Order: sequence, then structure tokens, then C-alpha cells
Amino acid sequence: MKLVDGDAVLLAGATGRVGGATLATLVREGARVAVLSRDRTRAAATIAKVLEPGEVANALPLEADLNDPDSAAAAVTACITAFGRIDALINLAGNGPQRIPLVKTTLEDLQQSIAGYTETAYNLALPALRAMLAQPFRDGMLSRGRIVTVTAGSSKSPAPGRGAFAVAKAGVNALMLAIAREHKADGIVANALVLGGVAFPGRAGSPEDIKAAATPQEVADVLTFLASDRSSGINGELVDLNAREID
Repeated sequence: MKLVDGDAVLLAGATGRVGGATLATLVREGARVAVLSRDRTRAAATIAKVLEPGEVANALPLEADLNDPDSAAAAVTACITAFGRIDALINLAGNGPQRIPLVKTTLEDLQQSIAGYTETAYNLALPALRAMLAQPFRDGMLSRGRIVTVTAGSSKSPAPGRGAFAVAKAGVNALMLAIAREHKADGIVANALVLGGVAFPGRAGSPEDIKAAATPQEVADVLTFLASDRSSGINGELVDLNAREID
């Protein structure tokens, strides 16, 4: 049986560096995927690029502004309208971190990071959570909804120059833990995937660093597992994905 066979998944950030691999893996493993982007045209282009012609019907392009709670909630509603339910939310959305020494940051820098990561994660996770709580379990399933949001190693151990980013991503970690602990008896599973380096095309760095980093496919495989009912025994965790970066 495929890992997410028949599941309805809302995938935010599919047009990013690892999103395409995640979309392709989800569909290959049997999911129907609502592909969320700031621009519906970009979502549709990603679907056409990474899926085989016979797979395209299993993906729905959607547009939403995740800084707007109503727009994020509308995306969840669109997923449910198309697929009948929402079994999982995977959130990869967000801009890359700015490298600014903390002493040179302003309150505005911190607010921008929180708005870009913590608030967007909240705006999407909460309507998804409410929808999951309102739907029945599927036959044979141990959970009725899984939420996984990608954060970063700096959320646990801030890298120099990433202080504001670290604060925002730590907030996302706390959000996932809060959802998991408040709804552990309701069939809801929520985790954060804490990424180390990812060897995306064109990444700068030494050959050793690039070889040590996770590949987009490794990230996609873990996200697909965490979005599946087979991960129902992992709840309220900060799941580290460091690939070969073990120092």
C-alpha cells in the first residue's frame, strides 16, 4: 500500500527549492495534493514541471497570501471542497533568512521575521486544525489529521547572523508542540521538521559540505512520512533532519 494512498494533502511552498520533490513524492505515494503558492500560475507551472501527464489530475493549484488569515483559511476550504477533507498539511512556505548580526537588527527586522514565518504558519495551521477536528476518522486510521511545518536548525541553536530568524522559527516549533499537546486525544498529529543544510542546485559551499547536506528528495521522503498515518506515533516532536551533517 502506498504511504498516503487516497489522502488529501495541502502543500504550501511547493514552488520552493524542495517543494517540487515533495509534490512529486506525495503524488507518487497516492495523495491528492492542493498546491498552494502566492501565485496560482507558479503553482500550476510547478505541477506541470514535476508531475507526469497522467499524474496532473491529482494536483490542484491554489493561490493564497498566508499573511492574510482569510486568504489562508480560504485555501483550506478550497482543498476540502475539491477533495472532501484535509488529511494532512505540509508547510514549507517562507523566504530565506537574512544574515544580520543581532546587534544590528531593529524591532522591525524581528517583526518582519515573525510575520514571515510564525504568523504565516499560524494563519494556515489553525484553519486546517479546525477542519481536521470537524471531520471523522477515515476507516482504519489512527489519526484524522497531520500537520508538519518545516523549521530550521537555528530555531534550536541560532546560527550567527540569524537571531531574528531563529526567534521566528522557534515560535513555529512552539506552535506545532502546542497543537500536538492540546489535541493529543483528538486524533491530531503535529510536528516540526527541523532542517539542517539542503543541497539544492546551485548551492554555494565546499564539496564536502554539499555532500553532507540533505538532498531535496531526502526532505521530501521525510515530509511524506510525517504527513502519513504511519507517522501517527510521532507527535509533538522537533524532528531533526541533518542528513550527513553530524558534527
